[in-house]
Amino acid sequence: MNSSYRCFKTTVLLLCSLPLSVGGCECGGNKLAGRTEAPTPTAKPSQPERSKEPLIKKAEIVDWCPEHGVPESICTRCNASLIAEFKKKGDWCSRHGLPESQCFDCHPDLKTKFEAMAPKKDKP
Repeated sequence: MNSSYRCFKTTVLLLCSLPLSVGGCECGGNKLAGRTEAPTPTAKPSQPERSKEPLIKKAEIVDWCPEHGVPESICTRCNASLIAEFKKKGDWCSRHGLPESQCFDCHPDLKTKFEAMAPKKDKP
């Protein structure tokens, strides 16, 4: 009897699962049975094209000392507190009282380098 009960249980299980495997379920109202083409994706509502400009314009900070021709952030003539750090690094021209890396008298080629770094003036 145990063997026939197991056979009965297997048969009932197969008969109950057969409709699901053949027809599928109708979840959400989409009937896919008998359909040969792929379902069409739903169209997304079109979004307006976004501007490439930021909402808040970034302020440009010009790091340039026009009086001495070097970046303001390393200008020792405008900010004497920077001198100690240049001296500590061994970047100091004692003859001219400037960092060696900014001494145009000892290194005339530096003037060209710094002029190329200078911000360009807008022509009206």
